[in-house]
Amino acid sequence: IITVILPFAAALLNLVSYRKENVREFWSFAGAVLTFGSVALLAPRIMDGSILTLHLTQILPGINIAFRVDGLSLLFAGTSSFLWILAGFYCIGYMRGLSEHAQTRFYVCYSAAVGGAMGAAFSGNLFTLYLFYEIVSIVTYPLVAHHQDKDGYEGGKKYLVYLFFTSKAFLLPAMVIIYLTAGTLEFSSADIISGIFDGSASHVLVAVSYFLCLFGFAKAGIMPLHNWLPSAMVAPTPVSALLHAVVVVKVGVFSIARVMLSVFGTALLAELNLGIITAYIV
Repeated sequence: IITVILPFAAALLNLVSYRKENVREFWSFAGAVLTFGSVALLAPRIMDGSILTLHLTQILPGINIAFRVDGLSLLFAGTSSFLWILAGFYCIGYMRGLSEHAQTRFYVCYSAAVGGAMGAAFSGNLFTLYLFYEIVSIVTYPLVAHHQDKDGYEGGKKYLVYLFFTSKAFLLPAMVIIYLTAGTLEFSSADIISGIFDGSASHVLVAVSYFLCLFGFAKAGIMPLHNWLPSAMVAPTPVSALLHAVVVVKVGVFSIARVMLSVFGTALLAELNLGIITAYIV
């Protein structure tokens, strides 16, 4: 949980240090280093085969805010937090060199976006993943629209429309179907073969939820829901690094990998894909 809290703490410290540029930027760098360090401290236990879990609170039976750390989440969290260190150096030179406006807002949203990525990486179920996935969407909008001109607002609007529409129209219904079919949104802790569906689950509902999940994570840039990406490039260059390399697209790709492996399982995915290919050929 410390790994998830650290970037948000850095964002808060960025905000309260808005009158002192050096202090504000120090907190961004310190947050990046400490976040990566906290991820690295988890590596020995995960490499020994352990899976760390933490349940914070229960919303409904089978719906919890919970965290877990395994090999996949450690890989994503480690990569993103390390790249935050590199991007943080570039942000300082870029924002100061061009005397960009609203630099405090920029650093606050930048740090919070990484916090959302850490929360998504360590999510223990689909509900928690969805929560932090949406946090990333919200806090990155000011970064996309940073210049506050016509192009910035147009790019930001398309960014929000694509990401919020897909998460609400596709991902939310998928969560409802999965919850009603499987009785839980918890990720499978046994292995990536079985998933969380039992043999009595309707194959039609499982297939529908599969496609809804696939296109619900539009941050991954899956066609035809990828058009927000070039439009978002009106943002400052460090934001492009955040969108592609550090957080946004990576969160989408990670979320798809996590859900496909820990919800559906490889055995069910093979069956679904075989059915799709067969139907296409016929």
